[in-house]
Amino acid sequence: MEINKTITLVSNNYWTLYKFRFDVIKLFISKGYKVNLIAKRDAFHTKFSGEEIKKYFIPINERGMNIFSEFNTFISLYKIYKKIKTDIIFHFTIKPNIYGSIIANFLHIKSISFVTGVGHLFLKKESTLKNLIILMYKFALKKNLEVWFTNEDDKKIFERNRIILEQKTNIVPGAGVIFKDIDKKKQKTNTTVFLMIARIQKAKGVVEFLNAAYEYKNNDQIQFILIGTHDADDPDCVELNYMKKYIDNKSISYHGYKDNIDSHLASASCIIHPSYREGLSTVMVEAAAFKKPIITTEVPGCIDIIPDESYGILCKPRNTSSLKKAIKRFLSLNDNKKESMVEKTYNYVKNNFDRKKILAIYESTLEYI
Repeated sequence: MEINKTITLVSNNYWTLYKFRFDVIKLFISKGYKVNLIAKRDAFHTKFSGEEIKKYFIPINERGMNIFSEFNTFISLYKIYKKIKTDIIFHFTIKPNIYGSIIANFLHIKSISFVTGVGHLFLKKESTLKNLIILMYKFALKKNLEVWFTNEDDKKIFERNRIILEQKTNIVPGAGVIFKDIDKKKQKTNTTVFLMIARIQKAKGVVEFLNAAYEYKNNDQIQFILIGTHDADDPDCVELNYMKKYIDNKSISYHGYKDNIDSHLASASCIIHPSYREGLSTVMVEAAAFKKPIITTEVPGCIDIIPDESYGILCKPRNTSSLKKAIKRFLSLNDNKKESMVEKTYNYVKNNFDRKKILAIYESTLEYI
């Protein structure tokens, strides 16, 4: 069944569209809609093909603040919005949310913004940049059909700053997870494997993970594995030279980016996610679906999955000592306690983060078209 209507998704890059929105795009196509994708060109744009999909590329620097670059991004988006035929636009991440929403409002195009994390800027007491972004958000989102958040804390920040009206907000818990037959994937091993999967950024807690791993570098029974993309252009990245000493002294094993992490999750004893703050941690949701114990920080986006220590082990953010203590607590747990935690977390995630429920929210927006 083909419907003569088009849906557009806009994000920073094609990697995020592939990693977090691929099933959403497939859903829209299966319902007979055509789909426009707009993002910065990267290697993942090749993951999208077919006559139902049209791809557009914009110059966008996720964290850059150069006024000429930002103007170029805005104008590029404007030209594409003027050119394409679309009945509704979904914006993801801060710049598409602000620039895209302003342009959509001006061109009278229906749009929904998904705030996938407020970022650390909103946590600062006061700054000129923070006030400017709040002002821009207020102007950009005032005519949006809805504004989505991944957690209640981020939603309250927007309401507290009077950026958006409460009745226009909705909680959509991330990308969700597909539940698989994980029992067949379980593996027995004499080695305790601590696994961290994240972009190689300071804000993800990578430095704390490295420092905690160093304590066990001479222990053959304990292994620390780090998986994730390293972007040297990211100002928050942990430099490879800094990581090299931990790799060389065998504190950690670094595997870079992996498209499919199922086998790594299956062989891990425990997932460590010492993030400073999240929108909602997709990796933790996936780990819970694999019935893996989790060590994480007491911050929004993480405590939404591990609300207390009956679900997993919590530590303080930006605190290597606290993470080390959490690792030692995990190592002291007996199998019954670990099993109790993972079963509780698994059931909680299955009830709240099943991808089928997330896709149903997207499907409900089709009534706007």
